[in-house]
Amino acid sequence: MTGKKNSRFKECLKYIVVIAIAVIIAFPHLIMTTYAIPGADDFSCANAVSIYRENHNMVASAIAYTRDVYYTWQGTYTGEFIMGMEPSVRESFTAIRVILFLSVVLFAASLIMLVYIICKRFFGLSSSKAIAVSLLAEFTAFNISVTGELFSWYTGMAVYTIPLIAVLFCLAFSIISYYDGKLIYAILASVFGVIGAGGSLEVVGFGCMALLVLLVVYTMGIKNIKANIRRLIFLYVPFVLTVAGALFNTLAPGNFVRQESMTNSGSFKTALITSFLNFNTHVSFILTTYILPLVLLVVFIICICSDSKISIDGSKLVLAVIGAVVIPVVTIFPVILGYGSYNVDAYISSSRVIYIFDLVISLSLIILDGILALYLKELLRRNNINAKEQMHKYLILVIALLLVFSGNVVQNYNNGMSGRISEDIKGERMHIVSERFTDVYRQINEAEDGTDVYIVMPDDLPDTELYVPLYIEQPEYFANKEVATYYNVNSFTRLWG
Repeated sequence: MTGKKNSRFKECLKYIVVIAIAVIIAFPHLIMTTYAIPGADDFSCANAVSIYRENHNMVASAIAYTRDVYYTWQGTYTGEFIMGMEPSVRESFTAIRVILFLSVVLFAASLIMLVYIICKRFFGLSSSKAIAVSLLAEFTAFNISVTGELFSWYTGMAVYTIPLIAVLFCLAFSIISYYDGKLIYAILASVFGVIGAGGSLEVVGFGCMALLVLLVVYTMGIKNIKANIRRLIFLYVPFVLTVAGALFNTLAPGNFVRQESMTNSGSFKTALITSFLNFNTHVSFILTTYILPLVLLVVFIICICSDSKISIDGSKLVLAVIGAVVIPVVTIFPVILGYGSYNVDAYISSSRVIYIFDLVISLSLIILDGILALYLKELLRRNNINAKEQMHKYLILVIALLLVFSGNVVQNYNNGMSGRISEDIKGERMHIVSERFTDVYRQINEAEDGTDVYIVMPDDLPDTELYVPLYIEQPEYFANKEVATYYNVNSFTRLWG
């Protein structure tokens, strides 16, 4: 009895330690959400939904708003529905911050779950090693690119972050349903797939392509199709429903209306070529700017020194390389095609777009890294070489070489978002900016209805990784107009002080 209690205690302690590490990794982003301020589309959405709210409850008005946007602007039904619910929390910045806080938690949970399942089911790693790789993936996800628009802006969270979370859960439950053969997991995968398909087409492209790669990998690995038809159905149904949701999103009448209002349009061939070029540029940038090389080394060592019995042959390795290239390319392709912006870094909404792109590239590299390690492990085994023993001998040397040739590791960490957000928080830059914009909204709210409001804002506000709304000296600018409409004043003009 005592032995069982000790075993349960150790198990609970392990979970507590893992959760604590996951929270520590996400901590800077969790704190960033507490400074979040609304702006731009947050107010335009609130103004639009208020029309429907007069005669409907919160959910009904959100559905009506989503339907209207679907026919007039874009097909992102999940994002628009979440945005349509926003006016219920817009009156309180605290409520928005709580929702953004939860989105960070869900993102970390979904990412850890997916990578853990891949490590356990596909790599054959032990639970402890799978958890280690999962936490490294989380660490990477919070330390690349700019994350402010995804984790500190309600609109960015609605259209990008929540659908991305749904796609990650969809992929995880699809793998589980294949191995466990339980209907409930296939249902969950399908539900999350449909939710994810209602987000930005960049997220949708990632989800559909990743599911397709899963189908190819597992279908190729089954010798007796008839005997495993149930397991395959549990993979194909979520894929078909996700693609159906993606088509519903892509073929929305509003997408074509919006396209007509844009001056640029891309050709399929040029967009495809440019997607590959952007992939090459971003791989180089990620591997030389952030701390990912060190993560890849640790993941490689974990996998090659594991007791995994999974055999990776040359065909699987080639397929993994193709998937690691194709998935990111398909992810960014809709953005380049739709906006005719052949340099994705110059795209006006590049912050959230680039983050999704870099995240997918990083995850693809981590998974490819693990597959390569298992492939080399298999080659060594065939030559009667124990990789685990050899790696233990040269581990210190390998890490030392990496530290020498990868540059300043601390500097690379500081280049990432967690390091930069931490500096913002310690320097109180986020606090200053958040308080200043909160005071602006307070002044507008307290102004007399129908008046012209002029507010002086210092032009030396500190730079911050927090999402910061843009207001200018022109009252007819769309963001200024939406704020004025929301607070029932005639106009709002920002003056520079």
